Amino acid sequence: MTDFGIQVYFLAWLLNYLVPTFLITLVVLIIYPPARPLLFPPAPLALVNSKTGGVQKPKAGVLGSHDSITGAPEKHQGEAVEQEASNFVSGIASVAISSAAGKHDQSTPEGDPLDSAVPDPTAIASSAADAKDSATGGTPTTQHDKTKKPMEEAMWTKMRPAMHVLGDIADGWERFAK
Repeated sequence: MTDFGIQVYFLAWLLNYLVPTFLITLVVLIIYPPARPLLFPPAPLALVNSKTGGVQKPKAGVLGSHDSITGAPEKHQGEAVEQEASNFVSGIASVAISSAAGKHDQSTPEGDPLDSAVPDPTAIASSAADAKDSATGGTPTTQHDKTKKPMEEAMWTKMRPAMHVLGDIADGWERFAK
């Protein structure tokens, strides 16, 4: 509640006009929708926890933009959202490549010598995006991109259960076929 709202409330309380003030406010909210953001300013997306609705620390570590999910800092409006979208697409490509290559967190034991000799296939998608930026004369955005890691974590958090279910279905189908 803003200072102005508190002042209006106490003035209405002092003059015994609480009910008319609440009713007028309710009518204004219903009839004149532009008053809604004025009376109830929206919170930045990065500060709201999607599961609980409570306040959280932004995924980028700092609140630099109000319209992005990670809250990453931006030089121009919409830049963080564009980086999030690019990283989302790269994340989908990374999931597809890792599933095609059979590389996931349970596939090989720790310290496997073949794992260190073979390049990581999940990095191909982000490397391709960096190569595209370099080819067009720009600088790769992943060096200063605070949306990359949170978007990758979100992508893998949501995709890991689906990949496990898909793997279980494929294993069951294979066992049934034999």
